[in-house]
Amino acid sequence: MKSTTKFLDSNIIIYAFTKNKLKEDCRALIRSEELLTNTLVLVESYSKIKAIVDDMQAKTTIINLYKQPNIKIIDLDKNLLFEAMKRYQKYKLKISDLIHYTTALLNNCPEIVSYDKHFDVLEIKRTTP
Repeated sequence: MKSTTKFLDSNIIIYAFTKNKLKEDCRALIRSEELLTNTLVLVESYSKIKAIVDDMQAKTTIINLYKQPNIKIIDLDKNLLFEAMKRYQKYKLKISDLIHYTTALLNNCPEIVSYDKHFDVLEIKRTTP
């Protein structure tokens, strides 16, 4: 049986927790869908939200994501990093994006939810909220 869990990219989290026109759509996705992400996405999200808003809101956002029952968080470890690095020659993406793609691939995610169009060259479909 194919998974319906979607991979959640950092820009969706950033848009969901900062002031912008995409905020409500991104928040609705985070509240309602079965999602999977990795700890690198959380680091990226924290860093950007901190720069846009402040440290406290960034910390609160990340802590609350860990409490969401519909979001599974995969740790970035040496195996995930190695698997991502094996894919560099084929896709020529930044290592962070390869880690995200590999996380989605190894966890059978049918979609990567992101506004980043560089995911369009991959076998996993990119969608937006």
